Amino acid sequence: MKFYRLTNKEMPWGDYGRILLTGMTGHLDRQDGLLQLERTGPFLPSMIISGIDDLLVDDTTKIKIEQSELRGFEFLPVIKRHISIVDWTTWDYNSEDPNFYPDNGEPENYILELPHSQTLADEMKNVWEVVCKVNGKFSDSKTFNRGKLDLDIMRTENYGRFVISETAKDWIEKNISNYILCNDFSLRPY
Repeated sequence: MKFYRLTNKEMPWGDYGRILLTGMTGHLDRQDGLLQLERTGPFLPSMIISGIDDLLVDDTTKIKIEQSELRGFEFLPVIKRHISIVDWTTWDYNSEDPNFYPDNGEPENYILELPHSQTLADEMKNVWEVVCKVNGKFSDSKTFNRGKLDLDIMRTENYGRFVISETAKDWIEKNISNYILCNDFSLRPY
């Protein structure tokens, strides 16, 4: 069986595009075991890797996954802690620069330096963390040795990213928006 890595789509504008797409889950500690999401809105990707390695889905995607036959994970709600209003999806993706740069030039200031909009947070879909089981490990940069469990979305002992089965790859490519990619292991790891 062939396995793949989940990665985010490469965005224009470097780190500025990345933060607009993924938001942040690593900036704040968990609250009562739940991730706290800081991001721009109103756009929310259906599936995205946020922070260092947190896999997030929206309500619609969670329901679709629950109705699928994919295995190896559970869902935890995510707290929408700070949602700033930046509708970057209307910007020209072919432009060398974003429509505007945040104050002080730091990408995270698209979020942190703008006020939280509780109204927008309430209007956006709920967000869920996909919590995966650990299974298998890599013996080198291109070889994945699967453990004993039969899982479709998983983590590995010695690799901080998400590994998916061919079944999950097919399902994701058919059902999820184009902001998450299923890559061969021969491609770069991030």
